[in-house]
Amino acid sequence: MHEQQRPGKIGLRLIAAITAMILLALPAAWVSAAEETLKSIEFAGIDNTLSMHVDDTRQISAIAEWSGGTLKDVTFEAVWITSNSGVVQVDKGLLTAKAAGYADITVKYSTVSKTMRVTVTYEYDKVEIASSEGEPVGSTLDTEVGANPALKLLAYKNGGSSDVTGDAEWSSSNEAVARVSGGKVEILAPGSATITARYKGRTDSVKLNAVTPYASLALEPDELIEFRYGDAGIQLAATAALKSGGSEDVTAKAEWQSADTSVATVKNGLVKPAGIGTTTVRAEYLGVHDTVTVVVRPAFAALQLSADKPLHLLLGSDPVQLQVYSANDPDEPGENVTALAEWKSSNVYAVTVSGGLVTAKEEGKARITATYKGRTAAVDVTVYPRVKSIEVDKTSIDAFEDGEGALPAVTGVTLTGGKIDVSDLAEWSSADDDIVTVQDGKWLARSLGETVLTARVGARSAQVKITVHEEPLALLSDAEELTVVAGKSIPLPDVTLVLKNGKFVEDAKSKAEWTASSPNILVSAGELKGLITGQYTLTASYLGKSISFRVNVEQEIVRLTASAASVELNPGKTKTLQATGHYKNGKTVNLTGKVVWTSSNPSVVSVNGNKIKAEAPGQASVSAQYQDQQVVVQVTVTPKLTKLNASVKSLELTPGHTGQVRLTAVFDKVGESDVTGLAAWSSSNEQVAVVSGGKITAKAKGTATIKAAYGGKTVTIRVKVNEIRTGQ
Repeated sequence: MHEQQRPGKIGLRLIAAITAMILLALPAAWVSAAEETLKSIEFAGIDNTLSMHVDDTRQISAIAEWSGGTLKDVTFEAVWITSNSGVVQVDKGLLTAKAAGYADITVKYSTVSKTMRVTVTYEYDKVEIASSEGEPVGSTLDTEVGANPALKLLAYKNGGSSDVTGDAEWSSSNEAVARVSGGKVEILAPGSATITARYKGRTDSVKLNAVTPYASLALEPDELIEFRYGDAGIQLAATAALKSGGSEDVTAKAEWQSADTSVATVKNGLVKPAGIGTTTVRAEYLGVHDTVTVVVRPAFAALQLSADKPLHLLLGSDPVQLQVYSANDPDEPGENVTALAEWKSSNVYAVTVSGGLVTAKEEGKARITATYKGRTAAVDVTVYPRVKSIEVDKTSIDAFEDGEGALPAVTGVTLTGGKIDVSDLAEWSSADDDIVTVQDGKWLARSLGETVLTARVGARSAQVKITVHEEPLALLSDAEELTVVAGKSIPLPDVTLVLKNGKFVEDAKSKAEWTASSPNILVSAGELKGLITGQYTLTASYLGKSISFRVNVEQEIVRLTASAASVELNPGKTKTLQATGHYKNGKTVNLTGKVVWTSSNPSVVSVNGNKIKAEAPGQASVSAQYQDQQVVVQVTVTPKLTKLNASVKSLELTPGHTGQVRLTAVFDKVGESDVTGLAAWSSSNEQVAVVSGGKITAKAKGTATIKAAYGGKTVTIRVKVNEIRTGQ
């Protein structure tokens, strides 16, 4: 029993005030309180201490008092605090005793607070689990599955005891072995479980050790059970053998279970086939069990639908009747079970089915299934909206003899103007099956020629021209790289189509489809236009073949110069030339490898890239061409001079007399040539003798050396001028 606290003077006054408030309940009182000053807060009916027993609860009220004498219950508005929640917990004035000890409970409201000491003790000295006869059971209890012992809980105080079984809190540590309620224990399976009873903070436990009274369980029949789908069930019997000897039919008592109820079900030992497959049936009774394997086989090999591919229906089209067959032999027709099968639609909003009759209702998709004796066959159905016209994604097709290809996609224009893919709905035909036929969703080219393919969706149609060509081998061109000035155009390169039969189609350039790798180059009217400088790719495609060209878009060259304006070479000698391009902005670029070098006379000067070679004496012009600019280099080929000979080595003259010297040049592989008039003549002493064109004129007595120079070689003639003798 709880100890009763006598209310003090303050407590009595508070109780009276609360009673008055309840009786009067006047709103004006609260208005008055709002205008007064908060004075204190008190626990209703309690001074500063309170005693409780473990597991007891008690609701405490808090009353606030104002300066004018106004009282108010603030229990649920105040803040409640416990100094030790392990001993006493508090929630809006509700105290719960958790363990022996003490705790200070504080209530706070606005600026005032109040604290009391709560002491918690045990109401009973101890509790003890006993048998139904009242005898203590100790720490362990051995029992058998199915025994189901009844227990009591006795609470002791001051040397006496009370039966608190019904008020106690009972629990089991392992409810798979034993369950307990109100002291009554139900043993479910062999094993161990701890039974615990709690009352007023005191607890006691006993460990149960449960064993089965049975040695084994056997099922009959115990071998493999086989069904055909649709067969009747088989009754199993379960017999349990006692450890003490003898046996017991526990078919009705056992717990039966199928590992896969979609294959077979079991109830009280009656096994029934539910679907095709394999499962295990288990029977268990008081810790012993046995199993048997169950196989459910199909009643037939396959269920076949008359539709072997998805159905595509136009809204408003006639219903389609499906048939379904059960088949065991691929060489014999199966049994028509259309009327016996269960038909279902996965989306009845779009498609309904009854007895295999499929009806389109609204735009959408559905799966139609037919089920018969565990077998299922299905087909997908798509319903399309009504269309006012249809379009094909291409108006012409190029084909090759004996070739095949996919039919063009077909688009339907709905009544609302929207577009949908109706390719699966389209029915195709050819105007000339000798040229092209339509089969299994493809066109097949039979012979060279041209015909028309027609697609029909309901009453709507669209056409495609198809041309059957000789099969191509490759596209060829003499050009590999193209150069175009930014802002200017050049003709597209010539392209030749080579057929597998060896024929050449020269006009492939005009028939090909030209595409550029960048919008910075433009193809139009047979010309290529460069827009922005850079390197790009131009591709020509025709009849499934393609060829690509490198395209260089360059700045305009306003002037072209060469590394030399003129060159002189001996036969057999070579020289490399360099070409430089000049832009408008003054910058230059080396174009040596890009220009085209040509010779005006290859027999005199030959050209190989930027290397020229002197072939024979003479003159020739070597020109470099790039964009619209040209530069010319004059080349002179002279034979190699090996020796220079004069007709005399010395002369004696008298003043006023002359002597003629003939100069001969000897050239390698060419022979001799009179170069008297071509040589450079000079005198070492023009006071003695002068020379011009090989003619030496004596001036005065003395000696002089006459020098002739030609082609890098020189020759000298010694001249002696004597005095004129009198009488001579």
